[in-house]
Amino acid sequence: RPRLRIPTVVAFSLVFYGAWTPAFLILLIASIVLNWLAAQSFAATKSIAIIVAAIAGNLLVLFLFKYANFFVDNIEALFGLPITRLNVVLPLGISFFTFHHIMYLVDLRRGRAQLCSLPHYALYICFFPQAIAGPLSRWSEVGRQYGMQAFAPGWEPRFARGVLYIVIGLVEKTLLADTLGRALDPIYANASNGPVNDGSAWYALAFGFQVFFDFSGYSDIAIGLGLLFGIELPENFNAPFHAASILQLWQRWHMTLSRFLRDYVFVPLSDLHLGEFRHTPAHYMAAILITMALCGLWHGAGWNFVLWGVLHGLAIVWAIAWRRFFPSPGRWLGWFLTVAFFLLTAVLFRAASPAAALHTYQGLFAGPSIKPITATVAICSLVALALPSTRELVERLASKPRPAVAVAAAIATVVVLLQIGDNETYDFIYFQF
Repeated sequence: RPRLRIPTVVAFSLVFYGAWTPAFLILLIASIVLNWLAAQSFAATKSIAIIVAAIAGNLLVLFLFKYANFFVDNIEALFGLPITRLNVVLPLGISFFTFHHIMYLVDLRRGRAQLCSLPHYALYICFFPQAIAGPLSRWSEVGRQYGMQAFAPGWEPRFARGVLYIVIGLVEKTLLADTLGRALDPIYANASNGPVNDGSAWYALAFGFQVFFDFSGYSDIAIGLGLLFGIELPENFNAPFHAASILQLWQRWHMTLSRFLRDYVFVPLSDLHLGEFRHTPAHYMAAILITMALCGLWHGAGWNFVLWGVLHGLAIVWAIAWRRFFPSPGRWLGWFLTVAFFLLTAVLFRAASPAAALHTYQGLFAGPSIKPITATVAICSLVALALPSTRELVERLASKPRPAVAVAAAIATVVVLLQIGDNETYDFIYFQF
């Protein structure tokens, strides 16, 4: 019954979302209905004010839940004004479904998205694999796929690819990211109390690999689940540690967010009417810095995240200037500098505060020491640096039926099931964003 496909997946996606905190279902459903009504009103009136108001409303809700207390704390610190903090809990996935609303509304205004029924739009927002932490997919990428017959003739190769994506994602998360996290957590805990001078600060740099495996693992699981339902979600990581420049790295890292920042933040900023300043190198550089600062703030309501974004913005500006005025440093040197910069700045992403990050950096002045975690960090680092993208790996393994691949995937699945059967909580890092 084709008419029941979309409503059925919507219903179970809402059950999935509400399993954590059922009260937040009200927020998700209200946001879906209100944004869908705004889209219908825009189509009827062609009033840009409706799109602007809807986007402003989405950002206001995101601000209240995610950033209000951050600004309250900073106002209190600057002016000594006693302001009551909001007693709110961050709804799961609010950053991601807010961005999906914004993309749809903007693309509708630009003629790149079409009107659809309420169930169709609801599935675009709450489809359970991507509702919590992406990938960020545009309507033009997935809209036509919803409601298609999942088991039409020729479904087997797609299903096989989906299973491999899920298995690889689970291995990345449970066997690599979480193993690395258990090794690194004590180091960052010590950094909150003072400088890490025992030589372990060097291992803290491996957090860049941990967050990669953690979020790439989630993205691969989401893509694999989508394929089981006949929906191909966009790729989110493309072997980012193979990049030879910071520009290439951001084209390979969290690719759907990078494209969102480029098309929905940087391009509007770089096209602002600013008189003689418009479309000058200084204008573009300022737009890059603002975009990356907002990227950092989106990742978390803390100055360490803002500083992380600004540093990456400065690195991008530097790379653009270098490419224009100086010869290439060579692929290997460019690769080393890019990976080193990313790992160094990833400390800001993980540290509990800017002070804790500083304590970690101070520990780098002490030489590294051999510790029990050395082998774990070395193995995970080599895997991150050496392996191809998941898409390339899946295409190689699933290009034709291979019994050896099926057996290996089955063994990996059993290992993962044994690993996650210990009653521990396995949080994804990006759930906090």
